[in-house]
Amino acid sequence: MTHGKAPVVADELSTTLRALADPSRRAQLQRLSYGPATSGQLAELLTMSRPAGSQHLAVLIDAGLITTTQAGRQRWHEIRPARLYLAQDWFGGLLRTWESAPTLRLPDREHRVRERP
Repeated sequence: MTHGKAPVVADELSTTLRALADPSRRAQLQRLSYGPATSGQLAELLTMSRPAGSQHLAVLIDAGLITTTQAGRQRWHEIRPARLYLAQDWFGGLLRTWESAPTLRLPDREHRVRERP
């Protein structure tokens, strides 16, 4: 049985997935899904020092997941959706391929070995 060659994962996707790997950054991004927030508002979400929270924001900014706007003394952050759509497209393609792929069938089993959650 031959398999097609898997497409190379783009660096942008790898950077996005690395940024999303941390639960604190996911919490910050989840908060931003409700709309813009200041650095202080995002820091309140985390049980860590403000500098540590700022480092997490920097990772999200560097990954292209959020943008920052200075307004007076406050820095406002909001989601930049392009990288999230990139990840969504990749996961969607992966799932579509998986859903149409053959399954493992063992002689003593009638049901599919892999199941959707």
